[in-house]
Amino acid sequence: MANRTDDILSSLDGIQRAKAPDFFYSRLKARMERQLLPEKNAGWVLRPVYAIIALFVVLLINAAVLMRDSQEPSSNLASTTDTETMQSLASEYRVNYAGSIYDLNQDK
Repeated sequence: MANRTDDILSSLDGIQRAKAPDFFYSRLKARMERQLLPEKNAGWVLRPVYAIIALFVVLLINAAVLMRDSQEPSSNLASTTDTETMQSLASEYRVNYAGSIYDLNQDK
């Protein structure tokens, strides 16, 4: 058993440090830098000109929506004062709407 252990330990006597091929580290560093940088196809998105144009388009769309909304008449139920509409809703929901519930000008 001791002979086998000595054989194993003596096999490491002639071992030398492994050497990397020439320019291995510079090629490895270049490959890692290429992976960190964005791809050439996606590089145009990061340019400020395209970001400004995209921002301008979004602002234009928002302005168009706001202008269209301000030109259309309001169709909210709260803004209509049509008594027929109020009476039809009151009858549909079985609510007697006769103006205000309380008379605020009551004399005591």
